[in-house]
Formats: sequence, C-alpha cells, structure tokens
Amino acid sequence: MRWKACALGVATMLLAATTVVGGDEPPSKWELEILPYAWIPGTFGTLDIAGRTADLDVSVNDVLQLAFDGDALSAGGYFSARYDRLEAFVDAYGGYADEDTTQKIPTQYCTLCVAAKAKLYFTFVDVAVGYRLGQWSLPGRLRPFTFGVYAGTRIMYFKADLSGSGGALGEILHTGAVSRSFDWADPLLGVRWEVPILDALSLEFRGDIGGFGASSDLIWGLLGGVRYWPTWRPWALRPWLGAGYRVVSFDRGFGSGDTLDLEFRGPYSGVGVRF
Repeated sequence: MRWKACALGVATMLLAATTVVGGDEPPSKWELEILPYAWIPGTFGTLDIAGRTADLDVSVNDVLQLAFDGDALSAGGYFSARYDRLEAFVDAYGGYADEDTTQKIPTQYCTLCVAAKAKLYFTFVDVAVGYRLGQWSLPGRLRPFTFGVYAGTRIMYFKADLSGSGGALGEILHTGAVSRSFDWADPLLGVRWEVPILDALSLEFRGDIGGFGASSDLIWGLLGGVRYWPTWRPWALRPWLGAGYRVVSFDRGFGSGDTLDLEFRGPYSGVGVRF
C-alpha cells in the first residue's frame, strides 16, 4: 500500500509540475539520438525458485573476469525521438552470466548450504514517452539545461539455471539442479535532466520507480553520468562519448512461490550521436 500511495504522490507532483514549469528558450522540433553502450553490472540479491535459494554477490570485478573467461556477455542500445517537448525512447539491454553462488537445498535431514553455479539470462527493455517540462539557457553555454518527466513500462525476461551438490550425514549426497524462466512487465514513472558544465561536458541523470504491485512489488532504476561533446561534427551530426553508473533493481514474487529480489549495478560507457 505504501508504494501505491507513493506512486499516486509522484504522479500528482508530475502533473502539477507541467502547469508551473516553463523554459526561457523554445525547444527545437525534431531530434533523434542513438547510443550503443556497454554496461558491466554486478549482481546482488536472492533467487528463490523451486524451493531452493541462491544468494548472489557478484562484483563488477567478478563480471569482468567472467567475461574474460567467456562466461559472460552483454550489450545494450538506446534510441530516442523527440518532437518539440514530446519524446519517446527505448532502452534495451541483455546478456548472460555464469556466476558462482551459495545455494540452500532442503533435504529430509537438513538444509544444505553448498557452493553452486547460477547461469543467468536477462533482458531489460524500457519503453517510455516523456514530456520536456522546460529548458533554460545558461550563460556562456551552447546547450541548455533541460528537465523532463516520463512514464512507460519495463519489460523483463529472466532465466536462471541453478546447480549444486553437497554431502550431509557422512555418506548421504544430495544434488540439486533446477531451471526457471520468467517474463513480465511493470509500469514506471521517472524524471530526467541534463545540465552543461562546460561546452564540451555535461551531466545527465535518469531515475524511475515502478511496479506498485501491478507485477513486481517494487522496481526502480538510476542512471547518472557525464557526456563529452567533441567539436568534430561530421555530416552535421553531434557525436558524444558517455560514461557513468547505472542501477536496475526489482523485487518480484510469483504465484508458484518463486521470488526474485535482485539488483544489477555497475559502470557503463558508450558512443552516441544526436541529430
């Protein structure tokens, strides 16, 4: 209930903001942006599937080692189209990782805590429409400070293959292996802004919250970083280099009793173009 109340409060504030926020520079008409990017997220949290629990604590360094060994691979892409103050964007990221974990396996004698493997396949796709509440020219800056809101959905696919084994009571050996896949979508509300620090450097932020019991109990995401804008503009395009930190978190329960309470967080970088 508290998340439903929070969602209502956020929606009310966003609606109110559209009536009071303005800009002193009219926005341009059409603007497109494309960004292929690499995100290296660590994985933290708990999987509880088929009565077995796996605790994940995989750092960014661990993921880099997995990628070097051929046990992890991922890629992402962002596309947005804006006309006047209206905007639509898609942010898609997917991959897999074969991670070490600790798995709890119930037996008739006890619950075993054993070293195990968790092979995870994951896809996050954000689809949203937004409204630029305003943009303001800053003294001595080529680009304005912009602020907007958005609403949409986060579409998620997640598959986990768990395997582990351990001994109990001397000669008794129990082996556990289970596989589950899940897909769902959650509503989300968010805010975003970009502010130029220098003509060649700007800060960006995107944050959202969602779920509200529609599918997940709670989802949220944060993205913060810097953009470097070189003076080189081939064919009137505006390329830029981006780097920062991103977090995606979700807490999802299923009718079967399975639960996913996970957080993906780590650095990202990419090369984008705006035109």
